[in-house]
Amino acid sequence: MVTAEAESEFHIKMKISNVCNCAFPEWYSKFKTITTESILIPLPESFLTYLHTDGLVLPNSSTHGVYGKANNLIMDGDVEDEDLRDDELMRMYESDWSTGCSTLIAESPDFGEFDLKVKAAIKTLGGRVFPKLNWSSPKDASWIAFDKSLMCTCPSDVYLLLKSSQFISHDLDQPFDQCEDYQKDALLPSLTYTLVLRKWEPPNPASEFRCFVHNNKLIGVCQRNANKFYPHIIVNKNVVLEDICEFVKIHIAEKFVETNYVVDVVHVKQGHVILIDFNPFGPVTDALMFTWSELSDLITQIKELPCFRCVESEEGVQCSDYANFAFPQDIQDLAAGEDPYKFMDWMKIIKNTRAAVC
Repeated sequence: MVTAEAESEFHIKMKISNVCNCAFPEWYSKFKTITTESILIPLPESFLTYLHTDGLVLPNSSTHGVYGKANNLIMDGDVEDEDLRDDELMRMYESDWSTGCSTLIAESPDFGEFDLKVKAAIKTLGGRVFPKLNWSSPKDASWIAFDKSLMCTCPSDVYLLLKSSQFISHDLDQPFDQCEDYQKDALLPSLTYTLVLRKWEPPNPASEFRCFVHNNKLIGVCQRNANKFYPHIIVNKNVVLEDICEFVKIHIAEKFVETNYVVDVVHVKQGHVILIDFNPFGPVTDALMFTWSELSDLITQIKELPCFRCVESEEGVQCSDYANFAFPQDIQDLAAGEDPYKFMDWMKIIKNTRAAVC
């Protein structure tokens, strides 16, 4: 077990160019035959401004399948329901919600052509997509979706996830902050931020693996979802590892521009592996069931590689890394004791509440 002190002292050199080469638009065209079908849409300046703006307001034109005045809530099979087609009833309904409300309503943005491109891409990809930007997907924001997944069927689903994600904010504001050649005031490479819409495939966490490659040599493999025990992984360990090794050797190594990288794959079945994504080889990427210190040791070890890790029993299951994102930041700060002023305010509230009760 690597101590926290040893891990904090560990550092893998990672350059801005390494991060840029792992951006989805940089590699997709070369590997599109071995990964999920995707459509790339450059982000207009208006949408980038929207992502940086506080608050969450969705465009009126970006939704479908919701109530609108034009259809008076008529759904399939409801044609004979007179109540749903009663215009007077609908006017009363709208009046009830609007009476006595003095709250200021934020102006809904309008993305025009960009919104149309997103709708068209979703339709082209079968009506269901998985969104991400250059590097990250908004998986930390899945809690805000109705079905707690990243499946999107309309632009508003996409915008909601992107606006609610800290991972997306990191992509936009701090993509190079852990690079050794990053200087805060230095001129950074010009970036074209891109919305990536990938054809939705029902996820199967039991078949997803993260692979660590150094000098085009696979040194470590682990299951991506450490929150559950999958007995079949242990049973089929040798087959899984053999297929992944062959896939990386034949389809990835020597073809990807980087020699050190992290690649995520899906082992669909014996002899069939597909590419999910590339990530930089460094602390900016979650090492999951390894630590970066351990991976550094594997680079110099003579023993047979790659090292394979998976959850080997129910006792080895780890808690979800994304559960805390569903809690307000103030609650997280209080629980962690990171903001004494918030704690003092909280104690004052408790004191005043008790005084009022007495």
